[in-house]
Amino acid sequence: MNKSHTHISLSLIYLVASWSLLLWLHFSTEPNIFAHLVAIPSLLLFTGFSAYQIVKKGL
Repeated sequence: MNKSHTHISLSLIYLVASWSLLLWLHFSTEPNIFAHLVAIPSLLLFTGFSAYQIVKKGL
C-alpha cells in the first residue's frame, strides 16, 4: 500500500473507532461527569482530526 492509501485508511479507522465509542457511551452508560467532560469531547476531537486528515490528503 502506498503512503496515501495508508494515510486514508488510518484516518477512516480513527473515524469509525471514535464514532463507535461515542455510540457505545451514549447507549450503555448513565450520564456522568467523565463522559460529558472528558470522553465525549476527546472522541469528538479525534473525529474532527480524522475528518481534517481525510480532507487534507483527499479521498
